[in-house]
Amino acid sequence: MSKTVRYKIIILLMISIGSYSCVWEQVEPSTDVPENVSFQNDLIPMFNQNCNTTGCHDLNGTPPDLSPANTYTEITTKGWIDATTPENSILYKRMIDTKSPMPPWGVLDYPSKQVLSWIKEGAKNN
Repeated sequence: MSKTVRYKIIILLMISIGSYSCVWEQVEPSTDVPENVSFQNDLIPMFNQNCNTTGCHDLNGTPPDLSPANTYTEITTKGWIDATTPENSILYKRMIDTKSPMPPWGVLDYPSKQVLSWIKEGAKNN
């Protein structure tokens, strides 16, 4: 075997080993919803940022009223959540609706999962 061929083989081996050592398993970001979703700490801030705005779901806006003082009563007593089948909750369905999403600028993937988890956990005022 000529010196040139040996060098080519060595270079190819080094490239192969180097390439292999640079390969890693890509870890996707966690999409898990935290357990024990807090209505006050997780959902109220999300409603305030995305829903409870002038002309939308504020005190004098479109039902449900998602202002902090009224949100819990509105969504738990007026048919917005289904504790038996959380996936059928109107609140959740509107958040994941791609044709007419709430908020209008698009689906809130992670917040919708928080809402679903909160309903599954008993829809507590915590």
